[in-house]
Amino acid sequence: MTWAPCQRIVRADVPPSFRVRGISAPLLLCWPNAALGSGADYSVDFGPMLCRDDRIVRVGASTAGGTIAWTSVFGTLATLWVQWTTSGPQTVQFSALTANGAPLDVTVSIMVGAASLLTAPVPDDAPNAFLLGTAFLPDAAGNSLILG
Repeated sequence: MTWAPCQRIVRADVPPSFRVRGISAPLLLCWPNAALGSGADYSVDFGPMLCRDDRIVRVGASTAGGTIAWTSVFGTLATLWVQWTTSGPQTVQFSALTANGAPLDVTVSIMVGAASLLTAPVPDDAPNAFLLGTAFLPDAAGNSLILG
């Protein structure tokens, strides 16, 4: 069985019907609420922003309100696993690089509730990391080599 990102996925673009005066794209990019201490995978679908012959080759993410365990690419999805350490409104900055060299950047919002849950263990590697027993193949940044 192959692991796939869950349903916490937002599109990196804003559909034309939502592009109305006074509303900016970042206001529309948000994941469902989460609880303090919870951890899960979250994704951004860059597919609508890619050219026909392009693909994502590298992805990065940052947030001040949580601990990111890993980032990975699943087709047109940029995915991260984050455990929320701060309650309140949070943002995640996603950066993706395409095979044609185009940088794609989006910011996604999420509301983290103050009610703390039991903390789950944070996974060491992305589910699509290529591991060889106790050895692993690093990418240019020193992370586990990701196939996707």
